[in-house]
Amino acid sequence: MKKVHLIGNAHLDPVWLWQWQEGFAEIKATYRSALDRMKEYDDFIFTSACGAYYMWIEKSDPAMFEEIRQRVKEGRWKLVGGWFIQPDCNIPTGESFARHALISQRYFEEKFGVMAQTGYNVDSFGHNGNLPMILKNSRMKNYVFMRPGPHEKTIPNSLFTWESKDGSQVTTYRIPFHYNLSKNEQYELFDEIYKLAEEEGNDEMAFYGIGNHGGGPTVTLLNKMHSVLDDRFVYSHPDALFDTCDKSKLPVLREDLQYHAKGCYSAMSEVKANNRKCENALIRAEKLSVLSGALLETAYPTGELDRAWKNTLFNQFHDILDGCAIREAYDDARDVHGYALATAADVENYALQQIAWNVDTLGGKKVGSYIPEELAEEIGVPVVVFNPHAYEVTDSVYIRCHKNRFYHTVSDENGTIIPVQTVRDSKTNRMRKYARLFEATVPAFGYRVYRLYHHDTEVAFENPFTVTENSIANQKLKATFDPESGELCSLYDLKKGIELLDGTARIALYDDRKNDTWAHAVEAFKDEKPMKIVSKLQVTENGPVRATVRVEQRFGKSTVVRDYSLLASGDRLNVKTKVDFHEKFRILKLELPVGCKNGRSLCKIPFGAIERPTDGTEQVCGDWISLFDQTAGVGLASDSKHSFDADGNKLSLTILRSAIFADHFANEAKTRDEFCEFMEQGIQRFRYAIFPWDGCADADRQAAELQNPFVSVTDTFHKGCLPLKQEGISVSADNVTVTAIKQHVSGKGIVLRCYEAEGRDTDVKITLLGTTFDFRIPHNGVKTFHICDGKATETDFIE
Repeated sequence: MKKVHLIGNAHLDPVWLWQWQEGFAEIKATYRSALDRMKEYDDFIFTSACGAYYMWIEKSDPAMFEEIRQRVKEGRWKLVGGWFIQPDCNIPTGESFARHALISQRYFEEKFGVMAQTGYNVDSFGHNGNLPMILKNSRMKNYVFMRPGPHEKTIPNSLFTWESKDGSQVTTYRIPFHYNLSKNEQYELFDEIYKLAEEEGNDEMAFYGIGNHGGGPTVTLLNKMHSVLDDRFVYSHPDALFDTCDKSKLPVLREDLQYHAKGCYSAMSEVKANNRKCENALIRAEKLSVLSGALLETAYPTGELDRAWKNTLFNQFHDILDGCAIREAYDDARDVHGYALATAADVENYALQQIAWNVDTLGGKKVGSYIPEELAEEIGVPVVVFNPHAYEVTDSVYIRCHKNRFYHTVSDENGTIIPVQTVRDSKTNRMRKYARLFEATVPAFGYRVYRLYHHDTEVAFENPFTVTENSIANQKLKATFDPESGELCSLYDLKKGIELLDGTARIALYDDRKNDTWAHAVEAFKDEKPMKIVSKLQVTENGPVRATVRVEQRFGKSTVVRDYSLLASGDRLNVKTKVDFHEKFRILKLELPVGCKNGRSLCKIPFGAIERPTDGTEQVCGDWISLFDQTAGVGLASDSKHSFDADGNKLSLTILRSAIFADHFANEAKTRDEFCEFMEQGIQRFRYAIFPWDGCADADRQAAELQNPFVSVTDTFHKGCLPLKQEGISVSADNVTVTAIKQHVSGKGIVLRCYEAEGRDTDVKITLLGTTFDFRIPHNGVKTFHICDGKATETDFIE
């Protein structure tokens, strides 16, 4: 006889239609109630996830926390999830998922003596295709989810084996009906779930208890269940079902689990942008702290980074990151992100300053404590440029000029003069409103010193750009703009002799009035609204380092200003964008007609990429999207946008949705009124880049460089123990992407993480700060190494 495992739980949203302080109180009350029910019902078992909640309880009520610890030992309180909260499972980077596991699983083991075996994201709106690999590396072998439901995605069985591209598998269960069966009319669903068990030939789970705002199983509910349910039903927990099921007979699913609500991937741009800023800033701060520690034995700021990561991970809770919460919740989220960003900036700056201060910026010259002005001018003011990437990068360096500090000439560490360009700074201060720009080539995970000179004699360089009234070109790309609309009408790959576009790009506006914040049940945004656009186009920069075209467009009450730029050696068209938006119930998209036929669309997901349909339906993405065929194609990377569609040969990035805050089916309920507040009103800034498609690994690099430009320190003259140029890493395989270089959680040694981006089993050799090791990485796989005492040992996300 099949069984239905009764899972006592309370889905706990720490933030949604309330702020986190109310969520904090809700969690304490729910946990207190669950502990009290255990005293009243000997067979009652409670299941709960999220490391953050237990940390709150430990700090605010140590006695309750001790009760929970005892119930965990008894097996009546089951820890699941293994992550900090139940995050959105599409938008965060792979590194964020790794930190969810590192922080929470280690905490569970330290405080409770066990780690979670079952991943648990019952309310998250979609689940990326690499989650099986991520879960396995988080030491979890099972997974429970509910969304998308049967009306949104067909799967062969409630219980199935889910497999990612690298071959990792987790036993997975989709919750039938709801994660909180608690109302009188829902009692009949217990029998429906048993019928499902008979139909599918395996045990099922019924999740009961009051949820969302907490509550859990009540006395009334438990009394009713005990009176009406027979021995086909057993009070249990998810691990029990997974441990007893016959996994050999389960169907295998090899795709991601999408979608529940497509609109949430373009709602509330600010929280998504701040999330990615925090992730990048913390990963960069970790890398530079490791570099500083390796070169100078400086202390690694473990405590500061741990707290900042926890703040960042908390804001990845699905109702926060997906833009579904009340407006006041985003005031809180802004503060939390601000803490993380300030911490990362402080950590990064300390590492940069320590390294720069110990570089021999005198270049070996023998001088006393006083440096004559003429010698200083001969040596040149040193600027130490840092590259946080695991490969050599050529990019621009921006140097502000101040009173008595206008640098006419720039050289590398060997004294070779290089091109420099005057550009407009963001200040207007008499005659000092300009800055200087030059291109630098900096070693992988290292730094390089360049020299700045005050003397008035500027060296003339041949301008590498060809510029007209409506086009800019370097030796690799030519971008041409329509004189009337200002839109990009041609992007020509000069290296391959291929036109990448098939017409003129455009911005387009779509109606969103019928949709709620989530855009429930919407497959595509296709109700286009006419736009009367007034455009202005002008060339604002003309080499020798950068060429730029500014396009200003006005429509309705809104303005879009875009600066399209090419660097002298650049292979992508960078676009700095400012949107001043004042339209309501509107979706703004950027549309590119791509010069390919019957193309494929790939997009970034955590630790990899996945193919998306080209049927015009809205899709979620990570840092880049693409559309290509065997002869040509385009990649588009952004710093913060996560929704797009590919329709035939048209690739469209969704820039924003001006939905109402927390507008849950309000249009259907007719509860909207004049007090509703809209998202996306006012100014937002973001960057994107367009580049010729050259595979997933190249797209990873294009996005990484867009989001993490060089950082530099304009220094002074001093002796030091460090050279003028330093490389920290070499990686033998271009298809292997390094995502993290950090201190091991024990404080001993370094952790390096990487993944394979192109779908090829690959032999790799890495040299990191003097330690060389070889390994084989499977196609689409992720590897984590602990490097200590000259040896590299493979580990996982828990280290």
